[in-house]
Amino acid sequence: MIMIKMKTEEIKLRVSSSSRKGFVLVSVLMLSMLLISCATAFTWFVRMQVKSVYRTRSALTNRSMALVLSSNVISALVSIAEEVKADSPVQRWYQPFVFNIPDLGIWVVQVTPLDDKIPIGKLFLPDGDTLRRELTEVWRELWDKLGHRELEQLILDFMDRNSKPRVGSVENENFINRQPFDISELLALSSDVTHDIFYGNGTDPGFSDYCTVFSDGKINLNVAPVHVMELLPGLDRGDLAEKIAEVRTEKVLESFSDVQNLPGASPRTSTLLTNIADFKSRYFNIRLEYLSPDGEGGSSYNVVFDRTSRNIVRWEEI
Repeated sequence: MIMIKMKTEEIKLRVSSSSRKGFVLVSVLMLSMLLISCATAFTWFVRMQVKSVYRTRSALTNRSMALVLSSNVISALVSIAEEVKADSPVQRWYQPFVFNIPDLGIWVVQVTPLDDKIPIGKLFLPDGDTLRRELTEVWRELWDKLGHRELEQLILDFMDRNSKPRVGSVENENFINRQPFDISELLALSSDVTHDIFYGNGTDPGFSDYCTVFSDGKINLNVAPVHVMELLPGLDRGDLAEKIAEVRTEKVLESFSDVQNLPGASPRTSTLLTNIADFKSRYFNIRLEYLSPDGEGGSSYNVVFDRTSRNIVRWEEI
């Protein structure tokens, strides 16, 4: 009987010892898993931080390189300004350029002449109130095209310097009464200028497709869209605007004689266009695209500059 009890106690001790060993083993395994999880999380955190630092450093490097390239482009275009009679996309310096910069990747740069639409910032005479005579009919035709003639005077009141309403219009507290810095400021008239009026409806162009703040006051016929040229006196009849668009794909338009010689031009075409059209631009858009060496990412920039003042007037990162 005593022997049986001793064996029983021995078995109990063995079982108790095995349980403790099992518990210790499970605890060690759980602790190991916890440590591995912490190490993995820390590694992931470090990796994310490194990527964040790398992205920030890359963004700063790309921004600096875009600025350097833009400055060089501006200097080059300023230097040739006196040598050329016109600015046209068919000229070789307005074709895309590819720069393969060691350790920094590939940059694609293309410059496009602007001054291509109705100069919204140059509608008025120096008094800031009187609409330029040569733009009077163009402005009226624009709102006829958009189908909102009721906005013709309201938009002028929005931008002119005085606070007196024009005939058939009103003056509101939110009117800027100055030359707009950006065409999107007209969306402040949100109750009157809807999204479709401003941007178009996908089929017909909107106000922003006809007007620009990036203009010296005249429209460059080498780059103006057909729908803009069709509003101009002398080009608003027949298909002369389309003929200009066709011809300029092959040659640079340098003077009004190039337009006057086109079939369909009237004897007065050049005279009618003198104060509203030109063949050179003051403003230019620089499109810069960066491709990283590993092909995993890139950056794009749109830069608008004024060749007369040599200043960058808009910087947009896409």
